[in-house]
Amino acid sequence: MSASNNSKLMIISVAAIAISLVAIVVASYSFTNITTSDENFRDDKKYVPQTREIWLFSQVNDQIDEDKLGIPPDQFSLDSIVVKKGDNVKIHFYNLEQVETQEHHTFTMTTPYDINHDVNAGEEDSIEFTATESGIFDYFCTYHKPTMRGHLIVLDD
Repeated sequence: MSASNNSKLMIISVAAIAISLVAIVVASYSFTNITTSDENFRDDKKYVPQTREIWLFSQVNDQIDEDKLGIPPDQFSLDSIVVKKGDNVKIHFYNLEQVETQEHHTFTMTTPYDINHDVNAGEEDSIEFTATESGIFDYFCTYHKPTMRGHLIVLDD
Protein backbone atom coordinates (compact mmCIF):
# COMPACT_ATOMS: atom_id res chain seq x y z
CA MET A 1 0.00 0.00 0.00
CA SER A 2 1.35 3.41 -0.93
CA ALA A 3 1.77 6.36 1.38
CA SER A 4 -1.03 8.25 -0.38
CA ASN A 5 -3.44 5.30 0.09
CA ASN A 6 -2.49 5.11 3.80
CA SER A 7 -3.10 8.82 4.10
CA LYS A 8 -6.54 8.55 2.41
CA LEU A 9 -7.47 5.59 4.65
CA MET A 10 -6.40 7.57 7.74
CA ILE A 11 -8.53 10.60 6.68
CA ILE A 12 -11.57 8.37 6.05
CA SER A 13 -11.10 6.67 9.44
CA VAL A 14 -10.81 9.97 11.30
CA ALA A 15 -13.87 11.32 9.45
CA ALA A 16 -15.87 8.18 10.34
CA ILE A 17 -14.90 8.49 14.01
CA ALA A 18 -15.79 12.19 14.03
CA ILE A 19 -19.19 11.51 12.43
CA SER A 20 -19.85 8.72 14.97
CA LEU A 21 -19.00 11.00 17.91
CA VAL A 22 -21.25 13.77 16.57
CA ALA A 23 -24.10 11.24 16.15
CA ILE A 24 -23.64 10.01 19.75
CA VAL A 25 -23.69 13.57 21.12
CA VAL A 26 -26.80 14.48 19.10
CA ALA A 27 -28.59 11.28 20.16
CA SER A 28 -27.69 11.82 23.83
CA TYR A 29 -28.93 15.39 23.75
CA SER A 30 -32.16 14.33 22.05
CA PHE A 31 -32.91 11.62 24.61
CA THR A 32 -32.29 13.89 27.58
CA ASN A 33 -34.64 16.55 26.22
CA ILE A 34 -37.60 14.38 25.28
CA THR A 35 -40.89 15.73 26.61
CA THR A 36 -43.89 13.51 26.86
CA SER A 37 -47.52 14.42 26.77
CA ASP A 38 -49.24 13.33 29.96
CA GLU A 39 -52.94 13.99 30.33
CA ASN A 40 -52.49 14.28 34.10
CA PHE A 41 -50.33 17.39 33.85
CA ARG A 42 -51.26 20.90 32.78
CA ASP A 43 -49.05 23.04 30.56
CA ASP A 44 -47.37 24.44 33.67
CA LYS A 45 -46.56 20.86 34.79
CA LYS A 46 -49.00 20.87 37.71
CA TYR A 47 -50.74 17.58 38.36
CA VAL A 48 -54.44 17.45 37.50
CA PRO A 49 -56.25 15.25 40.07
CA GLN A 50 -58.05 12.21 38.69
CA THR A 51 -60.91 10.02 39.87
CA ARG A 52 -59.40 6.66 40.86
CA GLU A 53 -61.87 3.77 40.93
CA ILE A 54 -60.77 0.70 42.86
CA TRP A 55 -62.57 -2.63 43.17
CA LEU A 56 -61.85 -4.30 46.50
CA PHE A 57 -63.15 -7.70 47.62
CA SER A 58 -63.14 -9.74 50.80
CA GLN A 59 -61.42 -13.10 50.43
CA VAL A 60 -60.42 -16.06 52.56
CA ASN A 61 -56.87 -17.42 52.68
CA ASP A 62 -57.22 -21.21 52.84
CA GLN A 63 -53.63 -21.46 54.12
CA ILE A 64 -54.62 -19.90 57.47
CA ASP A 65 -56.04 -22.37 60.00
CA GLU A 66 -58.02 -20.09 62.30
CA ASP A 67 -58.42 -22.74 65.02
CA LYS A 68 -54.71 -23.59 65.05
CA LEU A 69 -53.28 -20.08 64.64
CA GLY A 70 -55.96 -18.05 66.43
CA ILE A 71 -56.17 -15.47 63.66
CA PRO A 72 -58.88 -15.04 61.03
CA PRO A 73 -58.24 -16.19 57.44
CA ASP A 74 -60.03 -13.14 56.02
CA GLN A 75 -58.13 -10.69 53.78
CA PHE A 76 -58.69 -7.85 51.35
CA SER A 77 -58.07 -8.66 47.67
CA LEU A 78 -55.60 -5.73 47.51
CA ASP A 79 -52.99 -5.14 50.17
CA SER A 80 -52.17 -1.69 48.79
CA ILE A 81 -53.91 1.07 46.90
CA VAL A 82 -51.81 3.83 45.30
CA VAL A 83 -53.21 7.27 44.40
CA LYS A 84 -51.90 10.81 44.15
CA LYS A 85 -52.63 13.67 46.50
CA GLY A 86 -55.73 15.50 45.31
CA ASP A 87 -57.24 12.45 43.58
CA ASN A 88 -60.87 11.59 44.16
CA VAL A 89 -60.85 7.96 45.34
CA LYS A 90 -63.87 5.73 44.80
CA ILE A 91 -63.61 2.24 46.29
CA HIS A 92 -66.20 -0.37 45.35
CA PHE A 93 -66.02 -2.77 48.31
CA TYR A 94 -67.65 -6.19 47.92
CA ASN A 95 -68.19 -8.56 50.84
CA LEU A 96 -68.05 -11.97 49.12
CA GLU A 97 -69.06 -14.00 52.18
CA GLN A 98 -72.07 -16.27 51.71
CA VAL A 99 -75.28 -14.38 52.58
CA GLU A 100 -76.30 -17.14 55.04
CA THR A 101 -73.24 -16.42 57.20
CA GLN A 102 -74.24 -12.80 57.80
CA GLU A 103 -70.50 -12.20 58.30
CA HIS A 104 -69.73 -8.50 58.20
CA HIS A 105 -66.54 -6.83 56.98
CA THR A 106 -65.55 -3.20 57.33
CA PHE A 107 -63.40 -0.87 55.33
CA THR A 108 -61.95 1.33 58.04
CA MET A 109 -59.32 4.08 58.03
CA THR A 110 -58.41 6.39 60.88
CA THR A 111 -57.09 9.96 60.79
CA PRO A 112 -56.90 11.89 58.50
CA TYR A 113 -59.61 10.10 56.49
CA ASP A 114 -61.86 8.74 59.28
CA ILE A 115 -63.76 6.17 57.21
CA ASN A 116 -65.74 3.22 58.56
CA HIS A 117 -68.09 1.33 56.20
CA ASP A 118 -69.64 -1.87 57.53
CA VAL A 119 -70.77 -4.26 54.76
CA ASN A 120 -72.91 -7.35 55.36
CA ALA A 121 -72.29 -10.69 53.61
CA GLY A 122 -73.17 -10.63 49.92
CA GLU A 123 -73.41 -6.84 49.80
CA GLU A 124 -71.41 -4.00 48.27
CA ASP A 125 -70.71 -0.42 49.29
CA SER A 126 -69.04 2.52 47.58
CA ILE A 127 -66.61 4.60 49.57
CA GLU A 128 -65.60 8.02 48.22
CA PHE A 129 -63.11 10.54 49.52
CA THR A 130 -60.45 12.97 48.32
CA ALA A 131 -56.83 12.06 49.05
CA THR A 132 -55.94 15.30 50.82
CA GLU A 133 -52.88 14.09 52.76
CA SER A 134 -49.83 12.34 51.33
CA GLY A 135 -48.33 9.39 53.16
CA ILE A 136 -49.07 5.75 53.94
CA PHE A 137 -52.32 5.01 55.76
CA ASP A 138 -53.63 1.67 57.03
CA TYR A 139 -57.03 0.34 56.08
CA PHE A 140 -58.47 -2.66 57.89
CA CYS A 141 -61.54 -4.67 58.84
CA THR A 142 -62.45 -4.08 62.48
CA TYR A 143 -63.78 -7.65 62.76
CA HIS A 144 -60.81 -9.48 61.25
CA LYS A 145 -57.59 -8.00 62.58
CA PRO A 146 -54.69 -8.54 62.03
CA THR A 147 -55.04 -10.35 58.68
CA MET A 148 -57.60 -8.19 56.89
CA ARG A 149 -55.61 -5.03 56.30
CA GLY A 150 -53.84 -3.01 53.65
CA HIS A 151 -52.22 0.34 52.94
CA LEU A 152 -53.42 3.41 51.11
CA ILE A 153 -50.34 5.07 49.59
CA VAL A 154 -50.93 8.72 48.69
CA LEU A 155 -48.09 10.12 46.59
CA ASP A 156 -47.27 13.83 46.47
CA ASP A 157 -48.55 15.48 43.30
